Amino acid sequence: MRYIEDREQSAELFRLALASMGRQSASLNPCSFTLWYEHFAGLNPPLSQALKPRIAVNSLLTNEDVWRLYTEHVVAREVQQYEGLRRELHRILQDTTASTEDAGEKARHIDQALAGYAARLTSARAAAELSATVSDLRNDTGKMRTVTGELIARLQASTEEVAMLTESLHRARREAQLDPLTGLKNRRGFEEVTRQLEEELGGLWGTALLMLDIDHFKVINDEHGHLLGDKVLSAVARVLESSIKGRDVAARLGGEEFGILLPGTGEEGAHVVARQICMTVAKGRIKHSDGKKVIGQVTLSIGVAVGREGESLEQLIGRADAALYTAKGKGRNRVEVADERVSSPA
Repeated sequence: MRYIEDREQSAELFRLALASMGRQSASLNPCSFTLWYEHFAGLNPPLSQALKPRIAVNSLLTNEDVWRLYTEHVVAREVQQYEGLRRELHRILQDTTASTEDAGEKARHIDQALAGYAARLTSARAAAELSATVSDLRNDTGKMRTVTGELIARLQASTEEVAMLTESLHRARREAQLDPLTGLKNRRGFEEVTRQLEEELGGLWGTALLMLDIDHFKVINDEHGHLLGDKVLSAVARVLESSIKGRDVAARLGGEEFGILLPGTGEEGAHVVARQICMTVAKGRIKHSDGKKVIGQVTLSIGVAVGREGESLEQLIGRADAALYTAKGKGRNRVEVADERVSSPA
């Protein structure tokens, strides 16, 4: 984004941003500065809206919070802008290439026509001067074809460059949809994959959703610190990754909450996957950085729901969430399947 504030305005914004950065738990890095600069400058309303509740309760931003806000409200915005530019460049290149190729083809036809006329004119004694003129025209046409060929070559090189730019943009977009701590899809990425699946399959019917939550995660953070809490999140993410295959998608939806989408999986199959994940996590042990002290057993509560015909993602999440809270209410470290007799929330 191009910033247009003058020196005096930017100096004031710098002062405000620096003061806010100093009050946070996050590192003083460029990402953090960008968030606060754009917030105080009023340049990023969605970002300011996301920061508002945190500011209201004086909730300090961590490095993870900063990166999440930066990817969701700064990187994603830039990716959208560059995507628009890429599409426009691609259109221009296609139009120009088509026009140039058409011009080259026309030049070839003209050259053939002139060759025919030259052959006919050379047979007439009185046409010597005209024949020479046509010969000159043919030479000029040949030059035009050469220039056109060079232009096409340059356009092809430009097309390759645009292709490289497109790949860079796709990579930036993918990164904007990943959770930086665990490497899983974030909520934005999860919703995008689900949207694509809905378009392809015509809905979420027959697609299972697992909603997973780490039991007593706040206690882990409070007693052992956020660094160990991050280690627990990463360990759980690795279990989820190893438990899915094919088109299945695992995502960290926020905090200690995860989601797994299982296309073409019924209730029984989803329950088997959920139980396996639950048992695998419960068997693991997380140690402190010194490699000695073990924090004890980490467990998951999991809710399972299978998509119904015409059901939206929000409704499916609502039923899986209800099953998740049932699992917590029954003692945690267990799997509960959504009650199919209960209607989806409107």
